[in-house]
Amino acid sequence: VAFDGHIDWRAGTEATSSGRLTIPGLDFISPAGPVKGLSGTVDFINLSPLTAAPGQRLSAAVLESAVPLTDIQLTFGLDKAAVTIEGGDLAVAGGRISVEPFAVPLDPNQPITGVIVLENVQLGEVITGSGFGDKVNLDAVVSGRLPFTADRVNGVRIAGGALAAVRPGRLSIAREALSGLEAGGGGESVPPNMVQDLAYQAMENLSFDILSAEVNSLDEGRIGVLFRIRGRHDPPVRQELRIPLSEFISREFLNRILPLPSDTGIDLTLDTTLNLNQLIGDLLEMNRVRGGQPSVTP
Repeated sequence: VAFDGHIDWRAGTEATSSGRLTIPGLDFISPAGPVKGLSGTVDFINLSPLTAAPGQRLSAAVLESAVPLTDIQLTFGLDKAAVTIEGGDLAVAGGRISVEPFAVPLDPNQPITGVIVLENVQLGEVITGSGFGDKVNLDAVVSGRLPFTADRVNGVRIAGGALAAVRPGRLSIAREALSGLEAGGGGESVPPNMVQDLAYQAMENLSFDILSAEVNSLDEGRIGVLFRIRGRHDPPVRQELRIPLSEFISREFLNRILPLPSDTGIDLTLDTTLNLNQLIGDLLEMNRVRGGQPSVTP
């Protein structure tokens, strides 16, 4: 990393200054994970206060986080009040994530407001990288917008976020990952555990045509994602439901587990919550350990 700068002054006049920061290639450990190939040139038009004209660019080859982030590009400017992010994007999980222009005040007491834009991101890779791959298997390529605010009191909060699948996909959720399951249908004479078992089967092998999600922050650092999914039951081996006439008349079939027939239509509302603060904290702790830094007591 190199810096060349100068300060000029004459009696009776204000001093002028400028400088150029050159980064031909830098690898370092960030709190979010190892960064490789940071490069770029930043031209400062004033050194006191530090000021950079709009249009400065930095790039990085990869940020090795829970999911590898590659081809990172950042365009910005800097004045005495804020860093103005004019554009930023990166490649992740087969798609791209970008940010709409926003300002980061240098006063830490001032809030930050912006929008994260997802384009053709494979949500399944993100879930697997976050440590939930043993319970949820998801093939969903999504696009959408996540408006956010950040301040010292409330941290980062998302309000009115929306995601939608851009093509059909699949979802498989292990039964032990589900709680508070509510499933209805069949009338009062049908045992509730039968309907619940059919609902579990539906979520273990679900092919969907439509998937959308509402994303909003909750209290205590949690984030809620309300999925709405429409599709069909699609197990690897085709299933049929056959009930002998004698069992149908005696209703004995209600006392055994029944296979959910293939191609049964499914309309699913899935309300999930995640402790985002804890997840981020765990990822940062993992990166500290990976970088040989001492562990931080929670």
